[in-house]
Amino acid sequence: MKIAIVGGGIGGLATALAMTQAGIKVTVHERSAQLVDQGAGITLAPNATRVLYHLGLGPALEETAVTPPQTEYRHYRTGAVIMRMMIKDFRALYGAPYLRLHRWDLQHAMITRLAQIAPVALRLGSHVENLESHSDNVTLTLANGRIETADIVVAADGIRSAIRETLFHPAPPVFSGFVAWRGLVDTADLPQHLHESAVAFGHGRHINRYLVRRGELLNFVAIAHRDQWEAEGWNIPAPMDEFLAEFASFDEGTRTIISRPVRGQVFKWGLFGRPWLEQWSSGRVVLLGDAAHPMLPFLGQGAANALEDAMILTRCLTAAATPEKAFTLYQQTRGPKVRGATEQAARRGDRYLGEPNADSLKGNEPGAEYAYDAVSGPLGG
Repeated sequence: MKIAIVGGGIGGLATALAMTQAGIKVTVHERSAQLVDQGAGITLAPNATRVLYHLGLGPALEETAVTPPQTEYRHYRTGAVIMRMMIKDFRALYGAPYLRLHRWDLQHAMITRLAQIAPVALRLGSHVENLESHSDNVTLTLANGRIETADIVVAADGIRSAIRETLFHPAPPVFSGFVAWRGLVDTADLPQHLHESAVAFGHGRHINRYLVRRGELLNFVAIAHRDQWEAEGWNIPAPMDEFLAEFASFDEGTRTIISRPVRGQVFKWGLFGRPWLEQWSSGRVVLLGDAAHPMLPFLGQGAANALEDAMILTRCLTAAATPEKAFTLYQQTRGPKVRGATEQAARRGDRYLGEPNADSLKGNEPGAEYAYDAVSGPLGG
């Protein structure tokens, strides 16, 4: 079986690793000529790291990952602690750790591992312009005019998936009412007491900060409730004065952190929800990760669900007699869980709208999602 994967992000690379490990030949088409450091952090709960460790990435991730002893939820204006959540021994509880990483450290580890087990699988600067699904294969037309065929195409081309738009004609995205900023701070530029994990929140704004890359960097994501629509993107530079003014009412420690981003650079984007897509496959083309089920960031499970998709889809393809049966099994296995997580993530944004208090944080402890086992759990509904 020959599989083409469109997209070289976390979901696409995880799919390539899982399928190669299962003995399936893959090619990853990534339109960017070079995969680069996008300067962002990522939180990986045990349900995500379980997949990554199964793919042989554990040692590489542990070289740079940070596991904080606790996370504090604080009043945005005073900095007073409202709730303190201790980080448990998740490896003992769930068989996999809880890790916080620089996103590029994760992606680089995946690229390096793929180069070891499938040296020519990743093709950079390979832009798929068109797909045509037939009864027994899929024809891919590349931007350079080259035409290739594959038995199956996995579309892992992200939240603004061109393949989803072309083949599935989904309803347009809906602005969630939230705008986000992100940045990284060199901890050498911060006093020691600010080297911590904390969420400051209240009155429609919150800032989540945590250490990455052996504690050398502190990642922050700031979110504000807005009525005005903002562009959707990941790498849109934002004016520092506008950003600092938005969060000027926050406590001194938080203001110190967000005023010192690396190279004075922060990025801004609008958060958009998508109506649920009932069907993730069309012929021999199947969607994965954000291309199938974009998720607002309030649950911290977006990347985890892409990793789970990669593992489950691989298992379904090896278990089912035909691609069509594999896709049905994949959707039966993933659909209910992912839909529940997507809806829960959308609701969670509301907890930051009013006056900060412990009641607004009820239910914030990790749930059943941490125990989910995409590596060896049951397939099917």
